[in-house]
Amino acid sequence: MLRPLLSFLCLFVSASLPVAAEPRIMPERMDVKVGPVERAIIVEEPFAASLAPLPVALVFHGGGGSAALMQDRSRRLSEVLRQNGFLVVYMNGSSRFGGKNLRTWNAVHCCAYAADNHIDEAAFVSAALTALETYVDIDESRIMLIGHSNGAMLSYQLAAGMEPAPHAIVAISGALFADQPDLPEETSVLAIHTLDDDVVDFDGSGGKSKRWRDAPNLSFEAAHQHLLDDKACGATGVTIPAPGVVQSLADCEAGSRVMTIESQTGGHEWPKTIPSYDLEAAIAAFLSD
Repeated sequence: MLRPLLSFLCLFVSASLPVAAEPRIMPERMDVKVGPVERAIIVEEPFAASLAPLPVALVFHGGGGSAALMQDRSRRLSEVLRQNGFLVVYMNGSSRFGGKNLRTWNAVHCCAYAADNHIDEAAFVSAALTALETYVDIDESRIMLIGHSNGAMLSYQLAAGMEPAPHAIVAISGALFADQPDLPEETSVLAIHTLDDDVVDFDGSGGKSKRWRDAPNLSFEAAHQHLLDDKACGATGVTIPAPGVVQSLADCEAGSRVMTIESQTGGHEWPKTIPSYDLEAAIAAFLSD
């Protein structure tokens, strides 16, 4: 009698316990739909698994690029970010015929197809984060925006209106416009530019991409001052971490910071070759601090 009773109890306990849900495996590519338009994002998970909410780095390519192209050119950046526990997500802009490359972002004053058609980039980013949250727990207090060129211009624009506000933005070879909306007080900014950039000129005179903008942009020095004023920053400390590289850092309201990196060389392209300086490591250190 004892054995049947034990069997019955085991069956009863097993039936009463909740069945653990199968873990969802995050795909490397996800299609995100906003209205009738579908765009892809490419996802790279941290090297070390974590049950804690994950910080997320959203990466925006330059004008004429794509998520896949930016991912291919950003292998070193992905490596250092993933080593620091980040979920790295490469975002796709829009193109006239939905082609693989030649994609742009609507950064208000630039560029091409996306700006001309007033693409709602904020809705795309929101939908992408929602899609990611079906697979992982995202730390909404540590969402980072990283953009190159047109993607950098977009990062400034997005940060001004995002809810929740991004923890930080990294603008690489981008332009800041005089009518840039105020950034959230808790959002830190790292702006990177080179003196030999001939696409978005360091001095704000225009550069080769001027024809794609419908308003003049600030020089990098004026953009730096605009950020310091907007963020109500204190005194700026300046260091020379490598020959030809000037790095400035200021503490601002709500614990945020404004940092700039100026280099004599490196051009407009991404990634940048700056002798004796690991730019990707500097970006990861800024975001991880």
